[in-house]
Amino acid sequence: MSRRGAAVAAAVLLGALILVSQPWSELPRRARSVVRFAPRDLAVRRLGGSGTAFDRRYFAFLENARRRLPASAAGVALYGTPAGEPYLYLASYVFAPRPVRVSPERPPEGWVAAIYGPARPPGARVLDAWDDGALAVPE
Repeated sequence: MSRRGAAVAAAVLLGALILVSQPWSELPRRARSVVRFAPRDLAVRRLGGSGTAFDRRYFAFLENARRRLPASAAGVALYGTPAGEPYLYLASYVFAPRPVRVSPERPPEGWVAAIYGPARPPGARVLDAWDDGALAVPE
């Protein structure tokens, strides 16, 4: 099977699974969403998708942090992140393949702290700051 044929088969299978698993009333809304977001940048598509619907502002914070994260960062320590599995899961997805931890007492060596909100931990040097957050390293 050619690559194009495999792509078409995968699309048809995905479409069938969506038809079976979703309420029929959802299909027009989802189709409009695909048409509207398909040509856009990946971050914009994610922002408009259902995976970030629980807190789009938090996703914007993560995307800002990801774009500003130094290439040398070994991992990301999250501070000010709301409690809950969706928040950790989304952060892990955005920062992959780097590991992510929520509120460690002190970030491991080589890690960067991504701080959601206005609070800044004592003893940290801010690398970059924006409206909803900052990146910092321990001093």
